[in-house]
Amino acid sequence: MIKTKSRLFNISSAIGRMNGDFCSQVQVSLPDLTFHLDNIQNAYFSVVHCEVPNSFYIVNYTNNQIVIDGITYTLTRGNYNVNTFITMFASILPQFQLTYNSATTKLTIQEIFLNSFTINASSKASTVNSIMGLGTTDMTGNYTYTMPNVINFIPLQRINFRSNYFNFGCYSTSDNSSDIFLPLQNNAGQNAIINYVNQTQDKFLIQDRSITTFRINVTNDVGQLINFNGVDWLMTIKIDIDYLEIPRQTNFSNLLATRQF
Repeated sequence: MIKTKSRLFNISSAIGRMNGDFCSQVQVSLPDLTFHLDNIQNAYFSVVHCEVPNSFYIVNYTNNQIVIDGITYTLTRGNYNVNTFITMFASILPQFQLTYNSATTKLTIQEIFLNSFTINASSKASTVNSIMGLGTTDMTGNYTYTMPNVINFIPLQRINFRSNYFNFGCYSTSDNSSDIFLPLQNNAGQNAIINYVNQTQDKFLIQDRSITTFRINVTNDVGQLINFNGVDWLMTIKIDIDYLEIPRQTNFSNLLATRQF
């Protein structure tokens, strides 16, 4: 007869942190799960629930650079609206003026002395493009430009919990990775808690039964580690172990055969 033994493990990013206040790379150590016993048929991994803080910034280390005339400028990380973003931009690049059109939701940038300049939007170093609406084509030969796309202060829409140790094979088209075990929808406001409950009872077959320690990376869609700014997340995982129950024997020869003594 096949029976199932389930164990819950409560995980906190406060324990096993590997990247400090980023709180997005955590080493998890589990006690012996007896995967090695002969009567084990299958083992499954699932996330029961998790609580994740929406404490990461809209403008962060992955998207806070702009390249103008070949010079890379670093913008201040934080959460902004249009007005506070324009103020921050002016404090770093006072020779440029940003204005906002509320009808088109686009920014216009102008050199205050009417000198022509180039926005190197095609540069790999220009990471603020999606926020400011820069697009991916250089803008050159003028002293003022209206951005081709709208401004974007939408927070990170999806948070990916990853682990290479389990080989779950969940594919992501964003970066061609296959290590995501929980793609978490960001449905909370800034500085609030994103709550997840596994209502569909999703679980994954564990291929490597020798695992007792594994690493969790929490990233955006292209695999960049998220900076939670020192605020920890919580997760409860469940390990289900299907095992073959060996019938108890009373005959002495059968006891010897099954070693039930």
